[in-house]
Amino acid sequence: MTVTDVGGSLVLALRGELDMATAPELAAALDPLLQQGPDEVIIDLSALSFLDSSGIAVLVTGQQELTTQDRRLAVRGARPHAMKVFEIAGLIDFLGVETAPEESPTH
Repeated sequence: MTVTDVGGSLVLALRGELDMATAPELAAALDPLLQQGPDEVIIDLSALSFLDSSGIAVLVTGQQELTTQDRRLAVRGARPHAMKVFEIAGLIDFLGVETAPEESPTH
């Protein structure tokens, strides 16, 4: 996971899998940002290969906490497998999920 400041928003770029084993790492990285941080925290999933309910729970908890502070969490770069999970869970609007840009076809 990398953290970058982009125009006053913090971007947490995740790699690999967000599951029961790695969700606590994301929760630990988010915790100080939930206490005091920018108005918007962006979670970049463009390099994420797997997402399960443990990861979703961390994102939902983060959004709930930020919402009470008039701040927000936004999910960016979701690949099709993650979009399907967010869609089934009814979380696309709640988490402000945006898809990954279309990959250019190879010739």
